[in-house]
Amino acid sequence: MDDECKHLLPIGHCAYCKPPPEGVLPHGYRTKGGHAYHNDRECDWLRKGHDRSRRQGKDIHDAVRVAWADVKPGELEPCEFCCTSQWLRRHGKQGISPAERTEASPSGKPCQVRDGVDWYPGLLTWEKAPRDDGLWWARVKYRRGGKEIVVIKNQNDLRPRQ
Repeated sequence: MDDECKHLLPIGHCAYCKPPPEGVLPHGYRTKGGHAYHNDRECDWLRKGHDRSRRQGKDIHDAVRVAWADVKPGELEPCEFCCTSQWLRRHGKQGISPAERTEASPSGKPCQVRDGVDWYPGLLTWEKAPRDDGLWWARVKYRRGGKEIVVIKNQNDLRPRQ
């Protein structure tokens, strides 16, 4: 069935297959014993957590790289400081490097874009290759409530226009 993931769950419901929440990069950092997923190895809040642990006499663990898709559901929460869309914009990390970005244009491929539970007609321009998570991502442009929206979405939130 086309609307099921490889775990036989509806697309978007599987904790292992669904894309990261808004503001969370596909690859980030965590520490042993920590409860937060960080986009930035140098996050201020990660450093403050280390400082607090040091003051309490606890062991300090280095941040290690981890993929959001490899985090068990409920194991880590996105950091409230570095896992926000504002942080991504401020640091120019909209999920892809500037060299990989492509612009959706009026000549983009017609598609349908999932936003929450609803689908909207839009235009997409695929990135040149799949990302490290194995998914294809595209810059999409669509209208919702009279407002034009341009975002990066992965293949799970896109389908051909019918």
